[in-house]
Amino acid sequence: MKSPHTISVVIPIYNERSAVPGVIQQIDRFLEAHFADHEIIVVESGSTDGTGEACDALPALLPGVRVVHEGARRGFGSAVRSGVALATKRWVWPLVVDMPFALDVILEALPHMETGQAVMSYRSADPRSLYRRCQSMVFNALGRMLLGIRARHINSAFKVTDTALMQSLDLQSSGWLLDAELIMRLDQRGIRYAEIPVRLVDRNTGRSTIGPMAAVKAFRDLVRLAISRRRGSSVDEGGPR
Repeated sequence: MKSPHTISVVIPIYNERSAVPGVIQQIDRFLEAHFADHEIIVVESGSTDGTGEACDALPALLPGVRVVHEGARRGFGSAVRSGVALATKRWVWPLVVDMPFALDVILEALPHMETGQAVMSYRSADPRSLYRRCQSMVFNALGRMLLGIRARHINSAFKVTDTALMQSLDLQSSGWLLDAELIMRLDQRGIRYAEIPVRLVDRNTGRSTIGPMAAVKAFRDLVRLAISRRRGSSVDEGGPR
């Protein structure tokens, strides 16, 4: 039985030609099987490997897909914000094409979507290297200390949010800090969110476009966001996806 919820999936894409259209078709089939209504908003950010052209071919195959071109690589957060601004369904769910978790995690979130406005996640299993796990541990500790965030894993990938709420938050982050800013804004408004366990899985398609300086920029931007929080202002940060 399909869920009566309607959902907008926002997919930021940069240089992922090998993942298009296979991954988008997989996501569309899953949504069609489980939700009353859905849309997929693909935000392509100035790819140089033919990804843009591959994305433009998607609506002919999948009528529920819309493609937006940013024209330049402005960061993960920028792409997500662009897609969220166009979302028309009840819930908005950002996804990335490397699929770091199983799609059916959203089914585990459904009971919480009946009673709340947002569902976050924490990693119940993490197959990444010790170095990457340590990075996340430090980032989460700093996020809780500097931003007052209560979430267990700030940058755990699965997040689904009431669309009207997310559009009202006036998020500013352009890079990977968007996750931290989202949770910080929810906490500031006193919005309660559920947290569900998610098993992180290894990337099985394409290649990562995260540069070696991404962690340094993430920590730098976290400090900037903390400063802006204390001043009551917004932050605009960048960094590659």
